[in-house]
Amino acid sequence: MKFILSSVASCSNRIGYIKDIERLPGLMLETPMLLLYAKGGSIPHLTYEVLQMVTKDKQPLHIPISTVAHCHEAVTAFRKGIADFTGLKEYFTFCSIHDPAVATPYGFNDKNTISIWPRNGRKQLDPDKYMDMIEAFQPDMYQALCDGDTDLKSSKKRIHKSIDKSLMFFEKCLERHEKSEVLKKSAILGVVEGGYSIEGREKSAKYLADFPVFGYVIDGLHKNGPDVENLTFEDVREILEESLKHLPNEKFRILHGCWNPGTVLSMVELGIDAFDSSYPYTVTERGGALIFQNCINNLNIPSSATDALNAAEPVTDIELKPETSISAQSSSEPPEKKKISTQEASHAEEDKYVVSKTQGHTTESQSSRLNKIYELSLLDEKYAEDFTPLSRSCSCLTCQKHTRAYIHHLLQTHELLGPVLLTIHNLHHYMEFFKSIREAIKSNSLESLKRCVNERNDVS
Repeated sequence: MKFILSSVASCSNRIGYIKDIERLPGLMLETPMLLLYAKGGSIPHLTYEVLQMVTKDKQPLHIPISTVAHCHEAVTAFRKGIADFTGLKEYFTFCSIHDPAVATPYGFNDKNTISIWPRNGRKQLDPDKYMDMIEAFQPDMYQALCDGDTDLKSSKKRIHKSIDKSLMFFEKCLERHEKSEVLKKSAILGVVEGGYSIEGREKSAKYLADFPVFGYVIDGLHKNGPDVENLTFEDVREILEESLKHLPNEKFRILHGCWNPGTVLSMVELGIDAFDSSYPYTVTERGGALIFQNCINNLNIPSSATDALNAAEPVTDIELKPETSISAQSSSEPPEKKKISTQEASHAEEDKYVVSKTQGHTTESQSSRLNKIYELSLLDEKYAEDFTPLSRSCSCLTCQKHTRAYIHHLLQTHELLGPVLLTIHNLHHYMEFFKSIREAIKSNSLESLKRCVNERNDVS
């Protein structure tokens, strides 16, 4: 497996791709990429057939171990890995530890184990148990076991414990990886910890930089769940810069979490290569539909812009060789607005508002107010007789066939089709967003896209 970049400037946006995947010859994944968030081995609310209606592209899958740990024994007996077991064998699979869409309980890790929370209750993993699961699931790429139980409020003592334990776990996972016949085709990623400590980040990143891994996961910034979207880029900028500047520029980088679109763009500017789709999932779960500007066609970028990736000579070629492979619903009324006489004239104003729900209550932080430009809440009664699509500019099945009023009805009556239609739209919208990110980098228009995503809300 190889990761190739068109440029390797430090702390800068970059275009790259993963290719020569031994299990999936011919598949090439372009970065910055979106990893489709899977729960229990499948995309939430979508069958395989419906997923094909959302996209024909073989998007990479993100499978958190905590969501599939309960079927470990069955997959072990199956002997063909998690991709075959779930009927998604043509998809690239990446395994992480925790579910990014659900807040991870804190304070349950001890000296020798990490706690995960599958459907059958708490389970403790040491490096050997974790690697047993990885060998059973046979992912194309996975992260080493780590202790990322830190956030902005973590003490220095907790941060140091997190770093020391994670580095110890990494060495044990790497040793097991290099000896494993089953994982010769898989890539392992090191995990950079350190909470919000500059010294901790430097220590963790410098240590991992010397090991033959395929790339890195930047961890320990949050404890997962919907609250992550309320973190701003300024909250994490210094820590990300410190983490990245000590890592090899040419290697792959992942950042997990429900980051909002504006923050994602700022992180892309720093050189993050992959994100998961837990954000559109959490929007779906609260009855929301994404409506932010996501299409580069509306940015007045010349159509003759050349493909920078194909035109540029690769400056790095990282090959993974076998002998060294590392590889409940509730709603809230929006703020009061001046009444407008016609429905058509009101859409641009309505779409500025969104219900921001976290575990049953509305948050009103400055960052959550910013999120209101990204989505609209179909739970609101004002959509009961709105017979327009979720977004007029969207080509997804939901927007082509159904109205806001119908989806509002489905959500109010708790019909299963409601989340299905929202998932179709939100995933399509977010995948188009990542296509636009790549095109904007190639045409040197990322700042224009960033401005539109954060300011324009008249596209629905």
